[in-house]
Amino acid sequence: MENQSTFIYKLLEVSSLLETTNNLEESLRDLASSVAYILEAQRCSIMLISELEQQEDNQYYIQVFTHYGNLPPSAYQEVTLLNKGIAGYVAATGQPLLIKDITQSPFLSAARYPQENNPSLICAPIVIKKQVLGVINVSCPTQKPCFDEKDLQLLKVFTQSTAKTLHIAQLQAMLKSRFVTMAVVNQLEDTPVSESISIHPNPTLLAKLVAKSFFRELTNSGFGPNQIIEISTEVLNLLQNTLNRHKQRLTKGEDVRE
Repeated sequence: MENQSTFIYKLLEVSSLLETTNNLEESLRDLASSVAYILEAQRCSIMLISELEQQEDNQYYIQVFTHYGNLPPSAYQEVTLLNKGIAGYVAATGQPLLIKDITQSPFLSAARYPQENNPSLICAPIVIKKQVLGVINVSCPTQKPCFDEKDLQLLKVFTQSTAKTLHIAQLQAMLKSRFVTMAVVNQLEDTPVSESISIHPNPTLLAKLVAKSFFRELTNSGFGPNQIIEISTEVLNLLQNTLNRHKQRLTKGEDVRE
């Protein structure tokens, strides 16, 4: 009964952590600790996908963001291309993976710690709107020989909640930035005073400034190209709806005056 109560308490604790995104790194680190506790594992790591800089072919890689357990500092410096290694495979395919014994698995060559006493692991993708944001790895069960399907299903619950947390954190980072104001201010700083004072700003120039700042801020907030396209489409749809409503109000006003 005590173990069950502790389990429920930990689940509620994880739920509370996922709602707190003021410090994303701290929240995910605490989450990794709770996941390891609930799944009775020695180690849990959360890896996120990023885009390689200065690459023309838009290569993506996955890298450790935070962890719980005995993970060496060097692990944070390792970069894994998608479809390479265990985490890269899960991130590329979007399919969870249950490995009962890594020494008997096709992924043996990709294992970082194949000589551990209990070389069992599970890995599940963090997905939102069909896009993989990263993965959660859990390894070395402490109370049984290997992980099972129930453990994997429970991990998938955590990855779904983690995806929403990451998405909220990205939106919060974007909303904190007044990119439109900064775009105009930066442009005015580079423009002679006689040219910068204008009651009716150039619509084309303003649109370019907003578009560039919008793209830059979304990129800095961690959004990938596909997400930026999706967000831009939603923004344009909302803008069109607003313009349509405004047009309807203007039409009604003209009818009243007539």
